[in-house]
Amino acid sequence: MEYSRTEWDLFLWPRTWHNRLNSVVTTLVPGIIIVGLFDMLASSKTIITEFLSASGESGFPARILAFIIISAVIGFIDVFCFAWPIADLCRYLAKRSEKFIAPGFNIIFMKSYAFSHIYFLPLIIYINYTAFRLENIGPETPFISKLLILLLVIMAFTQQFWQLGIMLRTISVKTKLELPGKLIAAAAMLFWSNITGYAFYYLIDIAHKLLDTIAKTV
Repeated sequence: MEYSRTEWDLFLWPRTWHNRLNSVVTTLVPGIIIVGLFDMLASSKTIITEFLSASGESGFPARILAFIIISAVIGFIDVFCFAWPIADLCRYLAKRSEKFIAPGFNIIFMKSYAFSHIYFLPLIIYINYTAFRLENIGPETPFISKLLILLLVIMAFTQQFWQLGIMLRTISVKTKLELPGKLIAAAAMLFWSNITGYAFYYLIDIAHKLLDTIAKTV
């Protein structure tokens, strides 16, 4: 099926991209790693600096390996715990209204959620480097730097709704749910993201403490 291009393609991924999402589990793995790295790096203002300062130490490779493994575990828990219940809800709504939904929709929706994080990887820089903070903008700040910082601030404040839009587009492409069903899914995503967000705050804090413990022992 041919889709016409719109201005939303830049922000919500083209419909053709959503259409190519499938239920092959192996292609979900990179998305899980991306989410894990984002969760770990964007939740600490010092982790990148700490890694750079420890790069010459003998235990550095072990710390990097531990970081990758922990990030992958965090990414899997994040993607599964958020996306799987929402996908189940969409399948229930489709079944109840006798509307089409793509086979393997749970994996498809997990991919949509996972890869939606790609847009927000620049926020890692915003969080870890004070030079990119809004309060550091002054009269002498170059225009390009001001523009970049403002864009990062906008991204930070709109991330939840931006990702919601990406996932809703996946639902639009991969199901035949009508507007009431999509609104229910959107409300569920907002509610569930807030609930899981609080839970993951503590989980990621534990992961950082575990990394600190490993750093002291290697």
